[in-house]
Amino acid sequence: NQIRVMLDGKIYGTYSLSKDQTIEVKDGDFYNRIRIEDGKAYMEEANCPDGYCEEQGKISGHTQTIVCLPHKLVVEVLENENDQSFGTSDPEDAAPDTIAK
Repeated sequence: NQIRVMLDGKIYGTYSLSKDQTIEVKDGDFYNRIRIEDGKAYMEEANCPDGYCEEQGKISGHTQTIVCLPHKLVVEVLENENDQSFGTSDPEDAAPDTIAK
């Protein structure tokens, strides 16, 4: 399995869950640190105001996500490298950032 990191609706990168690593995502003054360890990904640190993304836990299963709304960042688990579910680099096909009533 892999994770795909989306920043502001665009693909930031795709990373294997089988390799322990740290991914630093920086956008202006915003940063998120994603940690992959033992086949699971989690938000290790972020400077968003609410810190909710750090509390979302570890993900490893297909369709699981971590979302940082203030930074417009989504981390999603892909089943395989050909998986095109949810995220896309084409803004016309992208899933909505939020759903509100």
